[in-house]
Amino acid sequence: MPAVAILGDINVDLTLQIPAYPPEGGEGIAERQSHGLGGSGANTARILAGLGLPVHFIGKTGRDNWGDWCLAAMQREGVETRWVRRDEAEPTQLNVVVVSASGERTMFAYRGANARLAAEEVDPAALAGTALLHLSGYALLQAPQREAALHALELARAAGIAVSLDIPAGITGTIRALVLPLLPAIDILFLGEADARLLAGIGSDAVLDQAAERLVEAGTKQVVVKRGALGSLVHSRQPRVVSPAAQVEAIDTTGAGDAFAAGYIFGIVNGLAPAGASAFANAAGAIAATTIGSGAGAVERQNLVAMIGNMDIEPALAAGIMALLEAGQD
Repeated sequence: MPAVAILGDINVDLTLQIPAYPPEGGEGIAERQSHGLGGSGANTARILAGLGLPVHFIGKTGRDNWGDWCLAAMQREGVETRWVRRDEAEPTQLNVVVVSASGERTMFAYRGANARLAAEEVDPAALAGTALLHLSGYALLQAPQREAALHALELARAAGIAVSLDIPAGITGTIRALVLPLLPAIDILFLGEADARLLAGIGSDAVLDQAAERLVEAGTKQVVVKRGALGSLVHSRQPRVVSPAAQVEAIDTTGAGDAFAAGYIFGIVNGLAPAGASAFANAAGAIAATTIGSGAGAVERQNLVAMIGNMDIEPALAAGIMALLEAGQD
């Protein structure tokens, strides 16, 4: 299978499940606590590696026990971490993830070592033999990690390697001015509905298609809009693709977008058309949303086969995805 390079965050998620989110100054008494490996880039990397893709990860942790733990966990799951740097001054990122009864997550984070990845620490060898470079939008938030991501993007474009960018919810306003000039260099852009409108610079009541079409006109080859329970849309120079969601009861949306990106990337680099890749992505995101924590460990072949089998998609699309999953088991 083709290799994929990923530049993004690695962190530890401390997840607290609470019955209701408290007002400022109040208390939210958790009913359950758990911790696990997280990070937008790391979650996507782990899923792709679990599906059999060689994954080259570019990132940074602290030189601390949590960093050791994160790297060991990624290595056990098949992610190549030789290009992950260790920081002497800042700790490995720790996220406190509060999940309410609706399954919606609220995250508090100190970015720590992740944000200190420098451009000179991005080894061009990490891109050798890869079909795609995937960037987490968090990597564009602050220097020097921002410069590291831009350097990796330049290396990829010079080598003719496709580039995808996933913009998580809540950061579009911060990175919009940086992202807009980059759109011609982005082959696949992942983002949610509200973020698509914000990035495109149109009102919140505008038709979603107008926002996606404007981003395609700005240079992005494919705009993939994550719509949660409404499924997903793919806009490009070809007719748009509408893909229905898998019908599940979400219990924790942490990592669902990362899983969606992994599913789409896996499909595209293995030859699926956008319709098949988006159906695969919807299945992956749904599985992650039904698991406490990032859900990356649950997005594996057996669960994907079951989910695809229960989705309302065209038989030919389902057959193509099933064939791809079966081929990967050889």
